[in-house]
Amino acid sequence: MAAQREGERFPIADAHNDALLGLRAEDPVPRGQINLEGLDRGGASLVCFAAFVGARERYAHSRLQEVLVLVDRFYAMVEACGFQRVTHPDQLTPGKLCALLTLEGGDALEGQLCNLRVLYALGARMLALTWSNDNELGCGCNAKEDRGLTRTGLEAVAEMNRLGMMVDVSHLSDQGLWQVLEASAAPPLASHSNARALCPGVARNLTDEMLAALGRKGGFVGVNAARLFLTGSQDRPATLEDMLRHLERMAALAGVEHVGLGTDFDGISSTPEGFEGCEKYQALPEALLRRNWPEAAVRGVCYQNFVDYWRRVLECRPAKGRA
Repeated sequence: MAAQREGERFPIADAHNDALLGLRAEDPVPRGQINLEGLDRGGASLVCFAAFVGARERYAHSRLQEVLVLVDRFYAMVEACGFQRVTHPDQLTPGKLCALLTLEGGDALEGQLCNLRVLYALGARMLALTWSNDNELGCGCNAKEDRGLTRTGLEAVAEMNRLGMMVDVSHLSDQGLWQVLEASAAPPLASHSNARALCPGVARNLTDEMLAALGRKGGFVGVNAARLFLTGSQDRPATLEDMLRHLERMAALAGVEHVGLGTDFDGISSTPEGFEGCEKYQALPEALLRRNWPEAAVRGVCYQNFVDYWRRVLECRPAKGRA
């Protein structure tokens, strides 16, 4: 592969953001840490937009209805911004910003697998089984008693395997994560998680053993830009250097071909110095090159690793379930 030319941008795949939460029906254009100008300046090529739903007590109406509102906002955003909506890696187009709908929080299913199939039909291709709270699928990382996945949660994993949906273990409890690794026919991912060893006591991050197991399974881990998950403290400012420390530890354990970016932009209140929003995406490859990472590995981390992971998930579908 030819050396990067001065001023050349690396394509970027971001496995997680919460920009949909900030959209309004009358203004479906993202204007936060994810924004149109920044996506263009940052070289974004594939961006996963999460429709988030949390614990039932947060909502006056059904959790499924809550996520359907966000799905509607996703479609409105795609039209207003001229994004290319994708549901399969074969649809990815160089030079075009491709938008993938994902789901954060299996609460949206309300315990019914038919709701999973409906959301898949609407274009969702990734589901985080829980947010940090417990739900009908299993225990989140803040569980007082970690009981792992429920029977419905295990059935949801099997159905996602059949459909070719990515199973996201970010926010899942420790026991639940190990159950997914054992039960899932397809490799799971942690779309926006960091290394727990660098932030002891932060349950949202992954242990060294989890990172290694995800790599062995063929999975993917996206480094998160949240201050707490980078430094272990809400008081200490985070920097791009902190992101690099986590990324390099994750790469050493899971394998360099199994790590990438999952910023959590617009779902976090503070960002690292030097990586404040999507306009700074290119700061990551620039920093990795300064650390003497091979260019091929940098391109993998920035984009190709996530695309290759997505294809591995689809390859695991049973033959009769393939479209």
